Amino acid sequence: MKPVQAEITNSRANDSIALIREYIAPNFAPEFHFHEECQLVYIVKGSGKRIIGDSVDNFEENELVFIGSNIPHVWSNAPNKNPESQSISLSLFLSPKPFIERLKAFGDLQKTELLFDKARRGMYITGATKTRLINLLNKASTQNGIKHLITLLKIIYILSTTEEYYYLASSNYVDNFQFRENDRMNRVYRFLLENFKNEIPLSHVADIAGMNPHAFCRFFKSRTQKPLTQFINEIRIGHACKLLRDKNESITQIAFESGFNNVSNFNRFFKMIKKISPREYRNQLNLN
Repeated sequence: MKPVQAEITNSRANDSIALIREYIAPNFAPEFHFHEECQLVYIVKGSGKRIIGDSVDNFEENELVFIGSNIPHVWSNAPNKNPESQSISLSLFLSPKPFIERLKAFGDLQKTELLFDKARRGMYITGATKTRLINLLNKASTQNGIKHLITLLKIIYILSTTEEYYYLASSNYVDNFQFRENDRMNRVYRFLLENFKNEIPLSHVADIAGMNPHAFCRFFKSRTQKPLTQFINEIRIGHACKLLRDKNESITQIAFESGFNNVSNFNRFFKMIKKISPREYRNQLNLN
């Protein structure tokens, strides 16, 4: 969906170079957006759908992702049925250009500059690195002054040197969104996330976008770098992965609950996207 440009302001900051913001609400904001600041996102509580560039997947609590400047993204979920339950995230926002400008006098920042470049695809942080960074992020959220700055530098150093991550957006991802398409693409995006379990006629989605089907197909692929059917199937497979992890239902039941009208299509698309079959995916989970 067409992202909206967001302005990152207020909260704990270090001379406007960086700030930490805690988000607590019944659900995460559903609007696809981007901003100049890089963002280290720690999901403390909550689960749902995550889109970063052309990557579409589920997210769970305790995930840590570092995203670069101006890459469109959203963590989207519905409010928990428990009215007292909250979705919680803790994010570090960092302005890369001012950061580099103010620190370049202290030595070679090539690894840091490379980090900001790699983050344009979104970096999913794993392993011991994730644990260390979450601890530092929590510490930085309670600090001020020089202690806050030292912790911030530790976070950037670890991100710059770690190999415990994988990319989210594809290597050829290019942002082709345009501001005038904000409302149109957000309408499409919200409709798909709310209705992926149902049959979705192309004509219906095109109507939501206010376009004829042929024009909409070209429009959607140029903005998301994938056909509409692939985008929908990636949402469905992500949902199926969650069900395979969390429920003991049969693969047939999970296929239908995820929006597929037959098991054959489900198996085919699952293997195409995840590179293994649903049964192999579940067996791997049981081994861990």
